[in-house]
Amino acid sequence: KAPFDDPRVRRALDLSLDKNIIANNVLGMGQTPAYSLIPKNVSGFQRKDPEWANWTQQQRNDEAKKLLKEAGFDDKHPLKFNLLYNTSESHLRVAIAASSMWKKNLGSEVTLQNQEWKTMLDTVRTGNFEVVRQSWTGDYNEASTFLNTLETNDSNNNGKFSHAQYDALLKKALTAKDKQEKEAIYQQASDILDSNVPLLPIYYYVQPQMVKTYIGGFSP
Repeated sequence: KAPFDDPRVRRALDLSLDKNIIANNVLGMGQTPAYSLIPKNVSGFQRKDPEWANWTQQQRNDEAKKLLKEAGFDDKHPLKFNLLYNTSESHLRVAIAASSMWKKNLGSEVTLQNQEWKTMLDTVRTGNFEVVRQSWTGDYNEASTFLNTLETNDSNNNGKFSHAQYDALLKKALTAKDKQEKEAIYQQASDILDSNVPLLPIYYYVQPQMVKTYIGGFSP
């Protein structure tokens, strides 16, 4: 849906999010910033982050402003949209932080829209949203558990991303002759996601645990 059918708008929103601040300050429980869909340490896949992951935040903001202006948005015609999220204290904090960053870095006007989990699921299934907070936890330890969620017509592909080459790569991975070939295919698929920006990765989950200092032999 316009204006999010323009990859420049999606890229601008992604670049202008300071993910370090969200992970380390807004959440601050060991979460790590995310620049691609697949987390580190997934079996059989050595993730390569996009080039801009090594840029400073100012460089990202400058590029984001340029892209958004090319897409037709500026101070006189700011980007306006609703950000839908489900009820949770941490989701609220992230939503507030993200909307503030988009306002500061791009001049965008974001309206926060909160719904209970089941209500939000119904809203998302009907496609009645502009930008929505979502998450994914792998069902098994392999890159496809993340990549498959963006395959055309996958039930978890709520943004309706569709890319014929991406679909073909996921199908090709099923018959790869060895781990090296499969990893190369998955990296190609990941690169397509980076180029098309169907989602804005923010942070990777962690599992915080408190263990008393005098407890020995504990293995999480």
